[in-house]
Amino acid sequence: MTSLWRIFWLELTSLLRSWTAPMLVAASIGWMFASERILVTDATEEGGREMVVRYGLGGVFALLVVALLAAATGSIASEREAKRLQLTQVRPVSAFSIAWGKFLALVAVGAAALALPCAMTALSPRFSGRMCNHVSHPAMESPRAEAEKMYDFYMADPDTPPEAKKAKKAVVLRLLEQRAKDNYMTVQTNETVSWSFPSLATRLDTDKPPSVRLRFSNDFDMRDDVRGQVLADGLLGVVSNITKTAVVVPLVAGWTKCEPGVVSFRNDGKSPVMLRPRQDVELLVEAGPFGWNILRAYVVMVSVLAFVVAFGVFLGAGLSRPVALFTAMVMLAVSEMSPSVVDQYPDQLETDRIDRIGLAITRFVERGTKSVSSLSPLSLVADDDCVEVGDAASTFALDFVALPALLCALSALLIRRKQEP
Repeated sequence: MTSLWRIFWLELTSLLRSWTAPMLVAASIGWMFASERILVTDATEEGGREMVVRYGLGGVFALLVVALLAAATGSIASEREAKRLQLTQVRPVSAFSIAWGKFLALVAVGAAALALPCAMTALSPRFSGRMCNHVSHPAMESPRAEAEKMYDFYMADPDTPPEAKKAKKAVVLRLLEQRAKDNYMTVQTNETVSWSFPSLATRLDTDKPPSVRLRFSNDFDMRDDVRGQVLADGLLGVVSNITKTAVVVPLVAGWTKCEPGVVSFRNDGKSPVMLRPRQDVELLVEAGPFGWNILRAYVVMVSVLAFVVAFGVFLGAGLSRPVALFTAMVMLAVSEMSPSVVDQYPDQLETDRIDRIGLAITRFVERGTKSVSSLSPLSLVADDDCVEVGDAASTFALDFVALPALLCALSALLIRRKQEP
């Protein structure tokens, strides 16, 4: 344990003496001040708050990811190339202590550089008195189950393209599953639709009644007036807004005949409206102050930084610094682009063999990085949605503890192997 903290202290001192740590802190704070003067908003309070979170804190986070990844790839590789790593190993220091100590020092610098911008945001007058909300979605069958039910109907439909009918079942099921989240339902005039929320009964135990957030559209993707009522367990809300906006409907006590645990919407407008139940219907319950929410988001971001640093240390342990840095940046770019490539690839039936191979690799990368990047705390914070404690804790356990421990253990094996004659 003593050797671990010595390595940690030596690496931290090196980052301070090389001005890496002070420059990261200065750049983070500088960007927070500059972003409010450089970036243009829609001149509303909501737009200003969203700009600070998404582009202020988001810019700081992106900067730290790239800078710490670059520093991590050289933390071991540069010492090995300068013949200093051998001198360190002459002492009674294990290879795992070297990798884990350097990892902790880099994460400590990243956490310090991120803490100040988060504190500035939490204490900003823009967010004074802001509250975040627990978000619940309707209880629906899984996209996979829906795809399997739709498969026979889709293949029997005369409008289905012949290419789709000739494609493999696995490919068609994947497409149907991918599109399940975007399936629209149309609510005609004077029609009532309902969605089940199993958590609604427990949510109503809070002091303040919940709200319902709806996002409407229509056949021609134009703006129209929307009129209607939202009913939920003895609560009533009135919808009066235009489409293509997120309408948050506060619920108040009122006489309704809605079933327990069910949220209903009745369209009282002059034209039909459309929405996607999986994405456009949400139950909101007040969760707590903005400051606590930004703290939970901070834990998630530091955890993701920890995984990035551990991956950089692993690459640096086995490769030379230029090769490790190039590999790390390519992997970072591929992991960021892979979801868009999978969603927007034009040949969705994968008729080209070369493209099938490329898509298989892209999906593998997407699945491999999804556990790290699946939770987007800044998007939640910008929308006043709660970063749940359970999500933050699981992200910390996976990205800060489990995966870095595994990568540092692999790094230790590479360090020992590289030193063998």
